[in-house]
Amino acid sequence: MRDINSRIGFFLIVCAVLSLPLWAQEIPLTSVYAYHGDPQWSPDGNWIVYERYDDGAVWYNIYKIPSTGGTEIFVNDSSSTGWWPYPQWSPDGNWIAYQRQDTTGLYQVYKVSSSGGNGISLTNTDAGLPQWSPDGNWIVYAKQGAIYLEIYKVSSSGGTEIALTSDIFYHSDPQWSPDGNWIVYYKYDATDNGQIYKVSSSGGTEIALTNSNYTHERPQWSPDGNWIAYQKADAGVFPQIYKVQSSGGGETILTSGNHYHYYPQWSPNGNWIVYQKDDATGYYQIYKVSSTGGTEIPLTSDSYHHYHPQWSPVGNWIVYEKHDVTGYHQIYKTSSVGIEESETGDRQHAIGISVYPNPFTTEAIIRYSFNGNLKDNTGITIYDISGRLVATTNGNMIGKNLKSGIYFLKTNSSEMVKVVKLR
Repeated sequence: MRDINSRIGFFLIVCAVLSLPLWAQEIPLTSVYAYHGDPQWSPDGNWIVYERYDDGAVWYNIYKIPSTGGTEIFVNDSSSTGWWPYPQWSPDGNWIAYQRQDTTGLYQVYKVSSSGGNGISLTNTDAGLPQWSPDGNWIVYAKQGAIYLEIYKVSSSGGTEIALTSDIFYHSDPQWSPDGNWIVYYKYDATDNGQIYKVSSSGGTEIALTNSNYTHERPQWSPDGNWIAYQKADAGVFPQIYKVQSSGGGETILTSGNHYHYYPQWSPNGNWIVYQKDDATGYYQIYKVSSTGGTEIPLTSDSYHHYHPQWSPVGNWIVYEKHDVTGYHQIYKTSSVGIEESETGDRQHAIGISVYPNPFTTEAIIRYSFNGNLKDNTGITIYDISGRLVATTNGNMIGKNLKSGIYFLKTNSSEMVKVVKLR
């Protein structure tokens, strides 16, 4: 009887809604022993381009991989030894712009067909951090001027480089507005801090959007063009995620706490901002927060660093680089939903998962119901707390020899995940 009771206790399942959000399954897309970084989704969502540096290689190369996983495909070498290529898709998906080191040691803006081939030079002086205009006709970038980095643009087919800024201050990280009429960037101005500025994409007077005694960096337009999100090292020393109206006005803080927040990126619908944050795990994790502020929601949580998150075009996935168990940075993706147990909206699809422990064996029966209809044979997958796949089945038996802990269950007919706890 004692043995039976102990088994019953071991298989006590807690299926109640959790008060705190957890994280979803992480899916590795690369695994070879090489550095992978700066992943970017193709406009159609079918591919991810990134830079890769192999052990013993002379320079970084540009690769792409299907967003569902598969074989890595070589696109081009960047000839870059000291600075990453920073590959960026054209709006039509036919080209990839990147920065490349030339034979003189200077960096240039290049483009290459997304199907691979020879790179085409678009600049002839020290330039980098390219960004395509929404119509694909121009590329904006930061270029070394007479003294400082300035903002320039060039036709995506090549030609004369056009200066958009020219003064005695450092400019960097230019980004096009969704309508193509403005360029936002950060500038170390007379405040001696990085401030958010914008300038017309045809040139003209620079307009300051922030003016406080703290550094503002990595500005990003909201999809509707009304807001700029950025990271700001404020009075608390730790960079937080802020936003400001693109027309100017007061700054709005979206995150808080004694943690570093970097690389904000808007969701395609403008409702969320994803970023990396060093949290209580001691590692950089991927988080999101409502674009109006509120609770920060972790999308990853393990003993590895996660960097440079990017939304998929339809907003259902986040891609990023992770310094994982291989000892290298690999490309991963995870659901942008996270584990947010709720009784509303699409998440109702997951509330029908039930687990029935067997006190006499180390097996558990999992059944799934939807709209009151029990589905014993619905395919189910189960993941452990690190996102590792534990088992999958098309029947209703799963969970052999599970250790106590938290597990994530997913049915084939739903993208949502149910959290269960065995103890």
